[in-house]
Amino acid sequence: MTDRIPSLSPHRAHPRPKVFGIGLSRTGTRSLTAALRTLGFDIVHYPSDPATYQTLLAGTGHFPLLADHDGITDISVVPYYEELDLAWPGAKFILTVREEQGWLRSCATHWVRPVDSKTDHGEGYPDMQRFLRAAVYGCHEFNPERFARVHRRHVEQVLRHFVGRDDDLLVLDIAGGEGYERLAPFLGMKIPDRPFPNVNRPAPTPDRP
Repeated sequence: MTDRIPSLSPHRAHPRPKVFGIGLSRTGTRSLTAALRTLGFDIVHYPSDPATYQTLLAGTGHFPLLADHDGITDISVVPYYEELDLAWPGAKFILTVREEQGWLRSCATHWVRPVDSKTDHGEGYPDMQRFLRAAVYGCHEFNPERFARVHRRHVEQVLRHFVGRDDDLLVLDIAGGEGYERLAPFLGMKIPDRPFPNVNRPAPTPDRP
């Protein structure tokens, strides 16, 4: 049996579990973050601070911001879900998924903007984004064939890692209409009396009503 890595956080005994959104970008991670915040979780979406970047480079998964926040979403944690599973016993993991062709179209639009132009998130953000794109997708530019393989492989590996652990992993298709009715019970919360957030909803196109 693999020994669990002790958490570095002084909040380990906190009754609220850590929550990690480990779906790839453009699978509804911003909507998930907004929903988790509505449920009362203090979640950080794609952190780009220097301490997080150093943690990514070290490959440990011991993100300092988890001392003060309930979790992280998006590809900042995608390569490290196994380490986070070891470091945070009882943590909840949410794998957001999306129909592949729709996901690829969204990625193609998202990846148009050059990484070097994204200084509005902070001076070190382009370096972090280059690192994460290489770590997760194996490339810096959009490549539909590679992205499709990465998407399928990521889902398969996550499901294999959490096999038999339904209390620890939720697979959520936000783009397909799933929302609070599955998310809230998974986290032991009441279903809010409000619509599920829909952040970055794509504009209608001639072939999409």
